[in-house]
Amino acid sequence: MRFIPSAIIAILLCCSAAWPAAAGEAAPAPPVALYIDGTKLAVEPILNDNSAYIPVRAAMEYMGAQVSYAGSTITVTRGTTTVAMQPNAPAFTINGISMLATASPMIIGGSTYLPIRMFGSAFGYDVEYQPAARAVVLHTPGEDAVVYGFAGDADGSPIRNGILHLQPSAAGAPVIDAPIHNGFYRVKAAPGAYAFAGFEDLASGEKLKTDAAPFTLAAGQTVFYPLAPSQAGFKVTLYKTDGMPVRKATATFNTSHGAVDVKIRNGIGYLDFHEPGSYTFNYLTIDDGSSELLDIYYPFKIEGDGTAGPLDLTAHTPNIVGQVSNEAPSGYGSMGIFDDSDSSEPGSNFVQPAPGGAFAFYLPDGRYEWSDYYDGGIREHFDVRQSFIVANGVPDRALAWSKPAINLQGTAATGEGEQLSGGYLYFRDAAAGKEYGAWVQDGRYACYVPDGTYDLVYEQFFDGRFQLRRSAPVTVAGGKLSVSPDLVFDIA
Repeated sequence: MRFIPSAIIAILLCCSAAWPAAAGEAAPAPPVALYIDGTKLAVEPILNDNSAYIPVRAAMEYMGAQVSYAGSTITVTRGTTTVAMQPNAPAFTINGISMLATASPMIIGGSTYLPIRMFGSAFGYDVEYQPAARAVVLHTPGEDAVVYGFAGDADGSPIRNGILHLQPSAAGAPVIDAPIHNGFYRVKAAPGAYAFAGFEDLASGEKLKTDAAPFTLAAGQTVFYPLAPSQAGFKVTLYKTDGMPVRKATATFNTSHGAVDVKIRNGIGYLDFHEPGSYTFNYLTIDDGSSELLDIYYPFKIEGDGTAGPLDLTAHTPNIVGQVSNEAPSGYGSMGIFDDSDSSEPGSNFVQPAPGGAFAFYLPDGRYEWSDYYDGGIREHFDVRQSFIVANGVPDRALAWSKPAINLQGTAATGEGEQLSGGYLYFRDAAAGKEYGAWVQDGRYACYVPDGTYDLVYEQFFDGRFQLRRSAPVTVAGGKLSVSPDLVFDIA
């Protein structure tokens, strides 16, 4: 590495602010001064590669920190905080927690220089650059306290870009938000009692809880807290059939409120969901980048008293595999499956994705029905009604079905000439108990409807809720409507 002498001005220091660049090289710039709590130290910071450095012993010992060396490792300790680094290496530890710095220690002229920003922040100092005075200024937070630390995901990897939420215990006090950058966060707060309300990974959108206990801050105190996702809730294990843990995956089940995910790391995860009811883990996403195809199916209950039985899941190779005929490769479909395996319990319905009509999932031994297929492109459900049994892990029939071609296309409008949009057009056969729906968008619809006689009903879902009916039924014969496909609904 080529070290830049202090006479040259480089860009420096803050995550968001920068050191000014020299206007020219005609005359050397005055040296940069270092102040700690108003006292000018008899040392000169060195500027290099967008960072400022200070000689370790003079500055750290002025802060009341102890410096020691073990081989190439430099250890700085102040109070309950210990920072360890090696020259020219970005990795460092704070109280044993591994992190990455944007600047590494350097050896210059036989002396060790440390990056000001990192060490100043680690020991509770506010660090700023005053360009007019050409000074690096460190000062303690005064009557405030500093909370800082490392925020990681379930793997222990740093949250690269996130937000920390710190909740004061005082009634009505607002949550304090602080950025997380490369796993590092720092918050300045008034003395008082606090609790971590959680943190967010902005890259993944995950909102994470933490098990860190509430704490109290005193004036001028600096405390370090490593944060990891909560391990509260029901323990979930996930192993393959060969007994090996699934390294990195997301196990999912659906509720009436939406999907619930459990992050699995090395075969273990935690379910922080306690609403009583019957549920089924039946979606598995492998998150380690491998192409291994695995699936889960695990019904379970959460009892009224908040307890649940063992959640020991097994990842299987899919045993229900097939392809819907006449589905476009770019289409997105899904299969409705009805599980009637347990005669002592009501049957349950669930959905399996079938992108491009292809499906591959796992079902344990039992009785099932492929009830319907949903085409997300035209938003239409198709009746399938294929019953099958899985015995010894093998279905008694291959699931095969051909999606019918669209046979009805047209427009839908009111009698006043206003096109309909954002609702379903239903062809209802009350005698047979069947219904076929076509999504209407910008006045147009397209769907498949078999031959028969139907009542026509339009139900609006977006921009208000209302229903329109045609006064007379219509007939589909030979795949064609008995009336014009450009349908008009009179408003009563």
